[in-house]
Amino acid sequence: MPFADILKEVVQGTEGAMGALVVGVDGISVEEFTLDKEIDLQSMTVEYATLLKEIERGSQASQLGSTREVTVIADRAMIMLRRLNEEYFMVLIIKPDGNFGKGRFLLRMSVPKLLKEF
Repeated sequence: MPFADILKEVVQGTEGAMGALVVGVDGISVEEFTLDKEIDLQSMTVEYATLLKEIERGSQASQLGSTREVTVIADRAMIMLRRLNEEYFMVLIIKPDGNFGKGRFLLRMSVPKLLKEF
């Protein structure tokens, strides 16, 4: 199943989801599916890739192991980042009143599907 189909499945299965992406640790989007064209996904992913690197550094320094998931709750969206492997992570953006639990579940369930495509 191509990346685009997997992302579409996650977004359409999550009430309030605005978009999902597969992103390299450099912040460059590999694939995206969005329902809200007003979101500047490219600059957002670059910023969150930097954040993920810093959090990973903190996890390693604290001897907690690798960071698998990070959630940011902002005024206008919830942003979930889920590591796929050493080079890529997935991002899911949900409206504040969206279904966070369902989004988190679908995000986690999509990881094996995405990994098959690499």
